[in-house]
Amino acid sequence: MTLLRVHGETIIERPLATVQAQFADMAHHAATGVHKALAVGNVRPQANGCRFTGRRRVLGLVQEDEMEVERLSDGGSVLRSLSGSNAGLVITQAFEALGPDRTRVRTTVELPVRGMRKLLAPLLRVALRQDLATALAEDKADLEVRGYPLIA
Repeated sequence: MTLLRVHGETIIERPLATVQAQFADMAHHAATGVHKALAVGNVRPQANGCRFTGRRRVLGLVQEDEMEVERLSDGGSVLRSLSGSNAGLVITQAFEALGPDRTRVRTTVELPVRGMRKLLAPLLRVALRQDLATALAEDKADLEVRGYPLIA
């Protein structure tokens, strides 16, 4: 097995608590379509987060994953693919206040690849990097432009 790991970072002009909440608010993601390429549905709240079904098209094929979001005690969050096309995928999000209305988001994506997918690892890494950059830009737009509600 090979583990692909990519990192991304962005600064969002919104308060820390609001950014932390939006990144883990999958009911909001489902209702508003935050991510153009990812359909979020079947959101089921849990003690420290939720589970949801994520669907996207890759090269014309539908990929579906059962995902779990866990909010961590330090304010970060972790998304894990429990089953499906990308089982074992882990997305870790860390947040840092840079002032009262400015937050740095650092995201790490880890995807285990096995079998024939190992041969495609270099291309998959490029695709993961691009997907992460797009997702961070979409979250930033949701928070700064669309106006995800402020958390007190």
